[in-house]
Amino acid sequence: MKRIFAAVVVTALMIAWTGCGENPFSPDGWKVKKKDGFTLHWRVVGSDLEAKLEGPSTGWVAVGFAGSYLMHDANIIIGAVTGSSVNIRDDFGINDKTHVSDTSLQGGKQNVSNKSGEEGSGTTTIHFTIPLNSGDLYDNVLSQGKTYNVVFICGDDGDDDPDSDYKQISATSITI
Repeated sequence: MKRIFAAVVVTALMIAWTGCGENPFSPDGWKVKKKDGFTLHWRVVGSDLEAKLEGPSTGWVAVGFAGSYLMHDANIIIGAVTGSSVNIRDDFGINDKTHVSDTSLQGGKQNVSNKSGEEGSGTTTIHFTIPLNSGDLYDNVLSQGKTYNVVFICGDDGDDDPDSDYKQISATSITI
């Protein structure tokens, strides 16, 4: 009887957390945040953050971590899928609505690895890994257990140019 009660309590907590948009109870360490058609899955693996972003566009999608407001000062990971080709890069938010590739800034580096993605049914999904602390001036240090601003961004359907204007931007927060 105690096991059944415990299972009911855990299930109720999972439903409550999922309804809030972030689920910290995944058995494999993945957390999930949903907002305005975007879904971010993330987990810490050693000294890295592994992530998967699904966005409501067949164009480019992006997630910005730890910015001060929208894109401003955020470490932005942006990607697009074109046929069998997946392009993902590490950007920096130079103001609240504009980003540039880290390598276009003096001393900036690309710090994204394990890149993959897919496109279908009106969405683009990118998978990637970034260091929690890359040492790059244009990447914010992330710490497990801390809460950060996050911004989700996407381009128009079919627009795979990461330097084009966005069609949607949405701000929230997550706990790494």
